[in-house]
Amino acid sequence: MREIKPRSLGAVSLEVSRKPVLAWGLAIVVFPLANALLSLAARDVLPLFLDSIFTAIAAAVLGVWHGIAVAIVTNGWNEVLDGFSGLHLPFAVCGIATALIVRAFVASGKYRGALPVSLCVGAVTLANALLGALIAAFVYGGGTRMNLDNIVAGFALFTDSVLTAAFLGRLPINLVDKTLAVAPALYLAIVKAAAAAAGQDER
Repeated sequence: MREIKPRSLGAVSLEVSRKPVLAWGLAIVVFPLANALLSLAARDVLPLFLDSIFTAIAAAVLGVWHGIAVAIVTNGWNEVLDGFSGLHLPFAVCGIATALIVRAFVASGKYRGALPVSLCVGAVTLANALLGALIAAFVYGGGTRMNLDNIVAGFALFTDSVLTAAFLGRLPINLVDKTLAVAPALYLAIVKAAAAAAGQDER
């Protein structure tokens, strides 16, 4: 009997990225729904968004347009699961920023090691905190009917600016939230690149 050898995570990532139909199926259907379900599960339990993990993975492994697609469709699913509250679609901008930044680091080739990962996490954190604060402050008046509002309200006690409170409240939350998204995304990019290099060596 022929022995079936399990493929590495890098090999699987590489193979998926080379199959457009599968890659786009993940980007349009599977990844956005996974993001939305994670976000829904965390909404009343954790002060985290958990809606960009697969956005970052798609951008790092499949490509920037896949990541952007995941970001947009994720927020569409969030609207559906939240009864079309109108609170989620504007925040697709945050997901798009995540996809663009993660892909920029991967495309530059400078995404291996603790420092590049930390820089990528920091860039994504700042972008999301700032964009999220701008949307929350100028579109919704500061409140988004999420458990994050309690943290923002706490910062509002020390500042007269709704925008500043919204930004400061989002900063520590995004640091944790985007670490959970960026770190695995960059790891998959690393093992995918290693699998590609190994395939070239075998030729």
